[in-house]
Amino acid sequence: MTGNVESGVLDLLIIGAGVYGICAASTYLALHPESKLIVLDEDEDVGGVWSRSRHYPLFWSQSGVRVSGFPDVPFRPPADAERFYDLPEARSLGQYLHDYVDMKVYDGQSLRERFAFRATVKDVRKAEDGLWRVTAEQDSTELRYMATKVIVATGLTSLPNMPNLPGRETFQGLVVHQKDIGRSRILTPEEPDIEKHEHVTIYGGGKSAADLAYAAATDTLRHRKVTWVIRSSGSGPLSVSHPKPPVPGYRNVTELACTRAIAALSSANPYLPESSWREWLWNSAVGEWLLNKIWTSTETKVVSAADFVGREGKLPGFEGLQPTGSARWLTSPIGLLQRDDWWDVIARKVQVCRGEIARLEPDHLVLNDGRVVSTDVLICATGWKQEFPFFSAKEAARLGLPIPLNETKLVDDERQLWRAEDSEAEKRVLARWPYLAQVLKVKANEVRATPYRLYRYTIPLHDHSIAFLGTAAVPNAYHTAVVQSLLAIAHLDGNLKLPTEAEMADDIAFVNAWSRIRYPLIGHPGNVLNFEMLSFTDIVLDQLGLSSHRLPAETRKRWTGWWQDLTQPSLAADYAGLIDEYRKKYHQSGTRAS
Repeated sequence: MTGNVESGVLDLLIIGAGVYGICAASTYLALHPESKLIVLDEDEDVGGVWSRSRHYPLFWSQSGVRVSGFPDVPFRPPADAERFYDLPEARSLGQYLHDYVDMKVYDGQSLRERFAFRATVKDVRKAEDGLWRVTAEQDSTELRYMATKVIVATGLTSLPNMPNLPGRETFQGLVVHQKDIGRSRILTPEEPDIEKHEHVTIYGGGKSAADLAYAAATDTLRHRKVTWVIRSSGSGPLSVSHPKPPVPGYRNVTELACTRAIAALSSANPYLPESSWREWLWNSAVGEWLLNKIWTSTETKVVSAADFVGREGKLPGFEGLQPTGSARWLTSPIGLLQRDDWWDVIARKVQVCRGEIARLEPDHLVLNDGRVVSTDVLICATGWKQEFPFFSAKEAARLGLPIPLNETKLVDDERQLWRAEDSEAEKRVLARWPYLAQVLKVKANEVRATPYRLYRYTIPLHDHSIAFLGTAAVPNAYHTAVVQSLLAIAHLDGNLKLPTEAEMADDIAFVNAWSRIRYPLIGHPGNVLNFEMLSFTDIVLDQLGLSSHRLPAETRKRWTGWWQDLTQPSLAADYAGLIDEYRKKYHQSGTRAS
């Protein structure tokens, strides 16, 4: 679908065809099957981070099969697809999402027919008549749309964060960001100039860098000499854990992470009500000792498995992968290994260097301490920018989106506007969890923008015709996509009874202060829910008056029901009844998709 302004006013325009955009479109059409809806995406297919254009060998999901996929169509990887502790390959998820938009049909039209691919959104603005004007470019052709409502679902992995690389214009090799690995065909039989790509350098310290280092080191197409450069000024190397669950009853640790027990063990959870046992756990000396014991044990297992000092056959520099931060406070990146031989391969076949890239030369790069690294391919696994380039800075400020710090006047105005609320919120956070004061001393990542100012990470304070999905950093996008989509649609349809603007502003300030203090390294944007995701989705569904995803309240009052609710993983299938429950509650006329 490539509609234009001549096609009339759309009921809903969605930007982004990843997990959040697909879920929002499917949910809206389930409730409004005859509506005029379009989804715009710059890629050639659906999936976002899981789209087939981003795949590379040994790219795996960190979410298990049972907690992935949408509730209406179970995710079932092909029988011959490889799994590691029930963690699937990325290509299985990409194929699932590709098939999903073909099989979902509303009012005689498939979901795919409502998508416009290779459509890069250039400008989004609200006109005086209250309609949204959206301009996009598709194959050098300008597309223009009008819509009464907009959902922005571009998520956190759309805009590459490319480092400054002095001398790049003289470098004769290939420089590619992790987003474009699939398109570049690196590490595949179709790799262009493969005979020239002997020296591969990975730049970055997170999970994608770890995956790419392993993939390059185990490439069977040609022998590679792999160097992994991790910035000495950054957050350091990630803490790599094994996906094997520490207790029975789970297929992998991500299923354990999708339990209310893990949410309850968070060091500070703003989405759980205060209770005597949580007060004991969080604020007593014994509770603090117990929490420290749990997290220290986790960190010790990582160090023990790696054997940074004594591992036989390790290359010099391997010990530079030892995490320097805390898993509890997330002051180092975290991730799961997806092969039992991961540590051995990295130790024996990957040269690890800590340092900054000072400049590029024609066939090598130079680190800030003068070391020279021969490089034919430089892969930048350097993360993402949390920006929305299709909004003007002024519009971003109005909507509560991050404002780049170089927009001095808007940043000063934003800080002045929120100064009192932010100050009071920080006092409230430290009063509720006094021990969080100890983590305030941790150096944060470089701050590039103001924080999000969205209610429930979704709703702007002053505009009820637009919503944002995928803005929260969570361990499982599918759970959050289902819940955020319902929240956004209830908001856009006028079915959600919101608090007053003052109450929402107070909540936003409190959550931002909590995120900044609880997650000192990465929490400044105010959107981190690494351990609190399930508590957040529970409270949102409770706000919507929906409960079919949980055991009945009476059952949870009994010991066995309470324990089951606390310890069983929240699976994708558990959310299957939410749309019907929503439809009945709000008297929507939509029907099931064919």
